[in-house]
Amino acid sequence: MDSFSNRDKDVFLITCEKMIDRGALMSRYSRTRELDIRTLWDKEFAQVPDRAEKFYERVFLEYGDESVAELATAQVGIQNVSNVLSKIIEESRIGLSYLEKSSRYVSYREKRNGKYLFIDPKRAGIPSKFQERYEEFNNRIFELYGEIFTGVSDYIHEKNPFESTRFFLPNGKEVKLGEREGEEDVLKKAYESSVRSRALDETRLILPASTLTNIGMSGNARAFSHLLERLKTSGLKEAGELYSELMAELKLVFPKLIENVENPHGLENLDYLTKLKNYAPLEGEFVASIPRQKIELLSYDNDEVALDKILASYHFERTDGDYETVYRHIGGLTKQRKVEMLDKILSLRTNRRNKLDRSFEHVHYTFQVNTNFGAFRDLQRHRSLTIQRKKLSTAHGYDIPPIISVIEGLSKRYVEAVTESNELYKQVSSIDPKSAQYFVLFAHIQPVLITLNLRELVYLTELRSTPQAHFDLRQISRDMVRLVRQANPSLSRAFIFLNEKEEELGRLSAELRKEIKLKNQ
Repeated sequence: MDSFSNRDKDVFLITCEKMIDRGALMSRYSRTRELDIRTLWDKEFAQVPDRAEKFYERVFLEYGDESVAELATAQVGIQNVSNVLSKIIEESRIGLSYLEKSSRYVSYREKRNGKYLFIDPKRAGIPSKFQERYEEFNNRIFELYGEIFTGVSDYIHEKNPFESTRFFLPNGKEVKLGEREGEEDVLKKAYESSVRSRALDETRLILPASTLTNIGMSGNARAFSHLLERLKTSGLKEAGELYSELMAELKLVFPKLIENVENPHGLENLDYLTKLKNYAPLEGEFVASIPRQKIELLSYDNDEVALDKILASYHFERTDGDYETVYRHIGGLTKQRKVEMLDKILSLRTNRRNKLDRSFEHVHYTFQVNTNFGAFRDLQRHRSLTIQRKKLSTAHGYDIPPIISVIEGLSKRYVEAVTESNELYKQVSSIDPKSAQYFVLFAHIQPVLITLNLRELVYLTELRSTPQAHFDLRQISRDMVRLVRQANPSLSRAFIFLNEKEEELGRLSAELRKEIKLKNQ
């Protein structure tokens, strides 16, 4: 089999078997005189099995050029890691793509080999005197998880019976029960799926951070190197073990690109990162407290300045003027004229998938978002955000989901579980603050500092306010937009497709569309 999809066109797939060969070959584009990289492959690579390894070794020795590591990629499965560690893994913003097991669509009620899906206390580094209590606590939590799921499902069925439910497609068209023969089964499946989804959305908040998850990752060698650094310096026992396992696997595909983590320069950087994480001169000066507000807007541009920035950068790209001249010209226009231009730009969008122009990236906002750990897991998926977060803790309060809060027996047991979590967290934290994180529940508040630009804010809030989004994310989206509209009223129109309607069975329309497609296949 040839190493290229074709030999006679200027566009082709590089299909050689080893990923490291593909990366090395592409890296040669910058310094070869060959007009066709395929000819270079035949001359330098095809008959030399370890050519790629030798190439990378020479590049690093001669030039120290790490950018070539971005052209060698790997796909990795990481299974049975805790949610404490998975969030550290997913802090990478560039070079790694993830898909993680969902707590919204996958139930955690079942046992595997007689055990619920939480990390072993020894792997988590739980102090020996607390290991038995850790296991007892987690078993109780997962038992409660199953009971809450059943209780919430029963409540939804009773409050929203199938027979009285109205079914709408995402385009707004209603599909009536009994209207067409053979469709009742489709409606029933969509209804049950949406009930299950809402029940899982409520129930997930009782899950502990010790819950095991699986992650599929695709990325380049440079990004994997940064991930290894993060694992090595996290201070978590679980992360240290994963570091060794991941390093061993990655050495199988690009050894020369990964070994730089442990060469003298790499070890020096690991030492720097460790010292940076541990340097906190004001530690002990502040006391953890329950936040007063869920969302706080901390930093933003003056309304007029924000509007001028967008219009000036927009016209900088489309006119012959330099930025300063264009900015001054925009500043001299009337407010009405500026708003008219902005409205015209915004009106070109016909749906939320039409992204705003890059000129909207010049306006930034900083929020403190005090949401539960479960919702943070969804927010972290937006990698354009600048996120800084505290370690997991029970000290900032907790959330009770809407339906659980009105089911008397379940809400009482839910609060009791949160209370036990808090007590155990405090006891373990006095000995080992890092392993104490495994006692935190998804319900506990995780204060997060987020800086993002207006373009990303519009994308995030329009996406996360859709009916099928988690109810916590829907509320966060609306609160963020409300604060921005107060701070920058001229930009209020940017959030054209924000959904402000609240629905208990938010996934019903999406599930109905899915079931209709499946039936018509």
